[in-house]
Amino acid sequence: MMPYTEKHTRSIAKAISYRIVSISLDLLIIFAITKKADLTLWIVVLSNLVSIFLYYFHERIWNKVHFGRRLIEPKTHSSDARTMRMS
Repeated sequence: MMPYTEKHTRSIAKAISYRIVSISLDLLIIFAITKKADLTLWIVVLSNLVSIFLYYFHERIWNKVHFGRRLIEPKTHSSDARTMRMS
C-alpha cells in the first residue's frame, strides 16, 4: 500500500457529509428546547455554516500532523532484490 494524502475535495466532502448528520441532530435538539421553528432554523443554519469552515481547516491542519502516522515502505519482490544484488 502506498502512502497518500487527502485532496482538498475529499476534506470538503467529508465535512459536508458530517454536517448533514450533525444538522439533523441540531434541529431536533434546538427545536425541543425553543419550540420555535424560525429561531431553530436560524440558529442551526448559522452554527453549521461556521462549523463547515472550522471542520475543513481542522482537517487540513491534521493532514500536516504526523502523530499516529507511519510511512509504509513499498515492498519489493524477491526477484527484484536478487537482481539488485547481482548488479
